[in-house]
Amino acid sequence: MQPTTKSDVYSFGVVLLELITGKQAILSDPEPTSIIYWARRRLARGNIESVVDARMHGDYDVNSVWKVTEIALKCTAQASTQRPAMADVVAQLQECIDLEAGRAHGLHTSGNSGENSSWNYNAYTSAQSADVSNDTTIETELRMPTVVTGPGPAAR
Repeated sequence: MQPTTKSDVYSFGVVLLELITGKQAILSDPEPTSIIYWARRRLARGNIESVVDARMHGDYDVNSVWKVTEIALKCTAQASTQRPAMADVVAQLQECIDLEAGRAHGLHTSGNSGENSSWNYNAYTSAQSADVSNDTTIETELRMPTVVTGPGPAAR
């Protein structure tokens, strides 16, 4: 097994999952489990908040976190030919930064932060640049229904 650009992309995907979840690459759940398998199982249930590090206290844009998670899972596709090029990963991550910047300017689609928001995982796809891979299994697993979270600021 020689290191390649695609193996680097895989490793980067694992690091992204570690950042999102706050967990190590190999979990004791109760038996040793890959963070990739662990995240895929939880995301298939449709709850990003069960994956995101609780230490973030809901202070994030839900669409941004979904997108970063999707990128991480595409980077960790089993077949190296299905993994995106790093340039595509960077472009997609820039879109996540833009979503977070929008949140910082009052365009909230936050997690548990108490903002009155209606969000949909696919909300960002209209502005999405090139698809980062042909892995349709991830696309199918991560389709999300619209969800309303928490009371608005006036309810506090």
